[in-house]
Amino acid sequence: MTSRLAEFLNPRSIALVGCPGDLTRPGARPVVYLKRHGYPGNVYPVNPRHAEIGGYKAYPSLSDLPERPDLVWIGVPGARVLEALEEARRLGIPNAVILTAGFAETDAQGRRRQARLAETAHEAGIAVLGPNMLGFINCWDRVPLTFSPAGGLEPLVPGALGIASQSGALAGIVVNRAFDRRIGVSAMVSTGNEAGITVSECLEYFAEDPRTRAVAFLAEGIRDGARFRGAAARCLDAGKPIVALKMGRSAAGRRNALTHTGALTGSHEAWQAVARQLGIIEVDTFDDLVEVAGFLSHERRAPRRGVAVLATSGGASIMTADQLEARGIALPRLAARTVETLGRLLPDYARTRDNPVDVTAGMSEELFASVLETLVADPGVDTVVTIVTGARGVERAQNVSRVARAADKPVVTCWLGGSLTEEGLRLLDAQAVDCFRNPRTLALALAAARDFASARAAWRTRRPIGGRRAGPALVGPDGALPYRGARAARRPGARPGGARRDARGGGARGAPAGLPGGAEGGRAGSSPQDRGRRAGARARQRRRCQGRRGAPAAAGPRRRGRGTPRPADD
Repeated sequence: MTSRLAEFLNPRSIALVGCPGDLTRPGARPVVYLKRHGYPGNVYPVNPRHAEIGGYKAYPSLSDLPERPDLVWIGVPGARVLEALEEARRLGIPNAVILTAGFAETDAQGRRRQARLAETAHEAGIAVLGPNMLGFINCWDRVPLTFSPAGGLEPLVPGALGIASQSGALAGIVVNRAFDRRIGVSAMVSTGNEAGITVSECLEYFAEDPRTRAVAFLAEGIRDGARFRGAAARCLDAGKPIVALKMGRSAAGRRNALTHTGALTGSHEAWQAVARQLGIIEVDTFDDLVEVAGFLSHERRAPRRGVAVLATSGGASIMTADQLEARGIALPRLAARTVETLGRLLPDYARTRDNPVDVTAGMSEELFASVLETLVADPGVDTVVTIVTGARGVERAQNVSRVARAADKPVVTCWLGGSLTEEGLRLLDAQAVDCFRNPRTLALALAAARDFASARAAWRTRRPIGGRRAGPALVGPDGALPYRGARAARRPGARPGGARRDARGGGARGAPAGLPGGAEGGRAGSSPQDRGRRAGARARQRRRCQGRRGAPAAAGPRRRGRGTPRPADD
């Protein structure tokens, strides 16, 4: 891996500057969590008033340590942060995590203090996370170097979901909710004021990390727009969906972002244009973020032919059908053999030729499982959704889990029940069966799988990475979106730079408009046929001019090969 975060997130030794001797104080959380989870490296508390902290020998200063640590955690008051960083600089410590707040998120003086920190770190080549953040959790390597209570959760659940967030508190909540649903996390990184490491750099790391398959992303504002765009493109190219909860949409939210992490949020329209271009999946709630990102971290099969729905409630089946169709997910008619089999299985009052299949609430669990297996065997659907509303939660979950494990297509559950059926939900989570708490989130997740697959396919056919010329970046170095680029990207069916899709809608269904790639920036009507017609028209015009003037025509522009991108009009 080329990302410096690969070593940053897995240090062989850690010094904790400012670690209190009282382990009940919040500042002692990192040493407590490292001990609790069996961090395999060396831990060096630095506090001149104590000889031992949390079972580790303590040292008066960094210069007194028996070795140069790979990383220093700085949790001292603001006036002493620069001093601690300077000492790390003298000792050649390559990485620093700065917990302390009171910098760029406060006022002009705080911004100047943060600028000095950034300058010191840059000159020394120190990778800095923070200030004003809660640290990180590396679940695979047992490095819970964080102030967040999520670092104390037992056990740490390693998995394929990466979490990048400017807000440390919200990042911890995502970890907590993911663990509650047995969704494994590769790493969580909170970036705070981003004097060094930004969320964009985190995306670069997750794009390369073989243990990460999807990213939950929380941001108030993007400070390095061009780098963010490149990092998101790498995730798209690597087949790793980014599920984003973008904050700062309202005027009040934007003002608060500036005083929280010092982030300038920009317009939400600009963000949406870039997200659409790069195949980023936008969500609005924590439930959506955790469930959709968790689903995509292990399931990539997209419902292209259609979905079959099995329910014991007519109302629940209708509600689910509404949500699926609202996102362009088809519920096809069932195959004749499926209908015939259902006719033999179901009593007269529950027989159906339609999809969704409502078998009513009186079914035995054995019969319910047989109906579910019948729908899984239908050749016209590639995903089966079952909705649980009744009180027999554990029995239903056991049957759904058994069928899902044997199926050659996704079997997804919508668990509508509450405390009466909660044990069944926990069983499905333990068995890694995809389960959602409401039909809207379920439909959003299935649509996200489809749309991301389409976005990636479109990207890989004309990607600029690897030698082909990229179109103009939508975002500037400061994260701003040029006015003309924003308007072009916001037009339905538009590509960045103003190119529109053809009359048939262009590309696979569900592909986001304005994807990045070699074709972006072209004029309207920039198909190969259109370009050929324009080249022919130019040649004819040159011949007419030559005939009228009796002079050789000036050499025209060399004709581009099929699929070669045109330069941007902007």
